[in-house]
Amino acid sequence: MLFKEKLLLSNCDSVRGLSGPEWRKRFLTGLAFADGVVLSPNTLIDNAEVVQALSQQNVIKYLNEEGSGKLVIRGFNLSQYTSLLDYYQALPDNFIISSLPGAPSKGQLSSQQQRELLQRLQRLQQALGEVKPRLETLVLARESLRDEIFRRLDSPDAVGQVFESDGERTLFMLRGQQCISRSDWYSHAQAFFHSRGQDAFARFRAEVIDPAYNALFAVPNEGFLQDNIRFLQGVPEAVLDSGIAFKALRREIELIQYPLKVFNFISSLGAGEVARFLTDEALNYLEDKMTDVGEGYLTRRNWFGMYPRLRQFMGLEIK
Repeated sequence: MLFKEKLLLSNCDSVRGLSGPEWRKRFLTGLAFADGVVLSPNTLIDNAEVVQALSQQNVIKYLNEEGSGKLVIRGFNLSQYTSLLDYYQALPDNFIISSLPGAPSKGQLSSQQQRELLQRLQRLQQALGEVKPRLETLVLARESLRDEIFRRLDSPDAVGQVFESDGERTLFMLRGQQCISRSDWYSHAQAFFHSRGQDAFARFRAEVIDPAYNALFAVPNEGFLQDNIRFLQGVPEAVLDSGIAFKALRREIELIQYPLKVFNFISSLGAGEVARFLTDEALNYLEDKMTDVGEGYLTRRNWFGMYPRLRQFMGLEIK
């Protein structure tokens, strides 16, 4: 594998509106080139593309053999539910179902929409039964997102990149003391920057709020995928072929080369040269070099000016 970490598919929920092939590429390349894939129960419930990916022959075979335990479902208080249907029924009525037309809330679903969603959940539960995912429960304090955002802002790099002065940053943090949810932070940041005539909200959301939120679902040394995953745009359609074994996928040089290109950005090794000698030894050596080289970059909590370049080029952050 090329990534020693598991990958949390954080930006693959229904809000992103990914096409079926694009969602499957993210899921399948995560299984093929990483130590596994982590999904939240909300992503599973509110995404019409999940069942097709989970039902692929190579996915079922891999997750029941050499990849056993590599698919993880991680969510808040997950251990108290016996199925995803139980989890869904416990969600509040204001939970938005973005994958249904009009993005209605759970409490606004028509009878037809309720039937459609319940049928989807039944198919999903059946598909999960075939791949036997590992369930992990998250227990976080109510203020966890606020504290994570504050940690990212508590750096000299924040001034001059997002905020014009230290006083402006301090004021933003003071006014955000009561912000708990991601929606709270969206509203706060949008109003704050708008009141100052600054067009910084989209950048702040991408560089601070969303990574902070996604980091809550990741554990140390685990990566989570962001937007603009460029190397996925070049992955051949063969990665979607349900008949290709994952071992064979990794041996395909035309598939392997795309993840290797990702590492050219931070590697002094020259991953392009290693691509000529794709032996197991070379790949293991590359893994070690990327861990060594990437340590100082990818564990940073305060990205700011550098973060967009990493995000756009790699689409990956390591917690």
